[in-house]
Amino acid sequence: MRRKLINNRYALVQKRCYFLDMSNSPDPLRMLDLVQSRASAVISTINIDQMALPTPCDLWDVKDIVNKLVASTRLFTGFGLRQPADPSLDLIDPKDLIGDDPVGVYLAAAKECRDAWRATGALSGMATSTIGEAKAKAVLNARIFDTTILTWDISRACHISHLIDEEQASYVLYVAERLVPAVRSQSPERYKNPVSSMDGSSTVDTLISLTGRDPNWKADTSKN
Repeated sequence: MRRKLINNRYALVQKRCYFLDMSNSPDPLRMLDLVQSRASAVISTINIDQMALPTPCDLWDVKDIVNKLVASTRLFTGFGLRQPADPSLDLIDPKDLIGDDPVGVYLAAAKECRDAWRATGALSGMATSTIGEAKAKAVLNARIFDTTILTWDISRACHISHLIDEEQASYVLYVAERLVPAVRSQSPERYKNPVSSMDGSSTVDTLISLTGRDPNWKADTSKN
């Protein structure tokens, strides 16, 4: 029974991921360039003394988020190249990958990811992802989603602009509306329940609420 339940959940995730290729939407390769460029711009504004700041992700500080962003970017590079997942890239308890050069390390990882997904045939057929095999474009869209959300986490923690415009927010919201429930059904610990968004909320705030984050999050200074 347990195995059947797991298989059914896995099939549901696969089924939902099939619909994430968004054939009639903006070019996902262009969108990847946009989100990675904006992520690098946000990272470049972080001061060393901000690395220990708390973030909307419980138990993770800014440095953890940047390390997770680098790790997941490298992981998805492998997915684009159809390589086995690197077991050293821990997305739950990220290792220190950035050292004292967060911008340089992320830029290098982002370039490798870009090159992998622009290689001939990378967007064709199926590819592995963190939640199982899916259409390659769906896997790339999951990368775009993750980069956008982590960029917002960093910007909120450091009180800087997230640089996410309406085009990016709308694109990623469409992905999130399909991806997040699928992931949550398989691994409830990865996303909290959606936060109710207010009428008239921006697209970015609606997107963030969907992931279980509070778009108005502020650090709890009472713990200091």
